[in-house]
Amino acid sequence: MKTDPVDLTLFLAQSVVDQPPMVRVSRRGPTVIVRVAPGEEGRLIGRQGRVIQAIRTLVRAASDPRERVNVDLDAPRKQ
Repeated sequence: MKTDPVDLTLFLAQSVVDQPPMVRVSRRGPTVIVRVAPGEEGRLIGRQGRVIQAIRTLVRAASDPRERVNVDLDAPRKQ
């Protein structure tokens, strides 16, 4: 039984941040987009990107092997 990548990503992201109700997850093709509250991007990324990389690994492992899934953080860009 395979898990929906969006549901798993939502669960994992809410487990990491301080404001779980502010987490939004959407899907655009093979990419799962995660949006968190302002200022919480660092908690999702983790030190040297370890947390987001772990989330990516878990989502890929739990999804259908025939489907390539990417997880990306939708953060506002500084200008």
